[in-house]
Parts: sequence; structure tokens; C-alpha cells
Amino acid sequence: MAFVQFTQPDDQPIVSNRIVTATPLPDGQGTRITFNNGGHQDVKQLIADVLRQLSISA
Repeated sequence: MAFVQFTQPDDQPIVSNRIVTATPLPDGQGTRITFNNGGHQDVKQLIADVLRQLSISA
């Protein structure tokens, strides 16, 4: 799993955490990232950008 930095919808950074899954939000306006601790965070980056960043940092 990768450690990366993403941005909340209000442009605030989220703390890097171990990512388990990334799925598009239903409205298509971002991505929901699920962490290994069971939590999740919605970010403004689209799923393609999230997956690309995860691939680069893996």
C-alpha cells in the first residue's frame, strides 16, 4: 500500500494514511478513499488521478 497526500473538497490536505480502496463518488465529483483503519475520506481528485498517484507512489 502507498502513502500519498490528497485534498479534501474544501482544499484542505488530508493526513496520509494507508489506503485500502479508492472508488468514485456517486456524483462523479471526486473519490472516496478507504483506509486500513476502517475510516474513509472523500477527496476532490477524480478516480483516475487517485489511481495514478497511488501507482507512482507504490
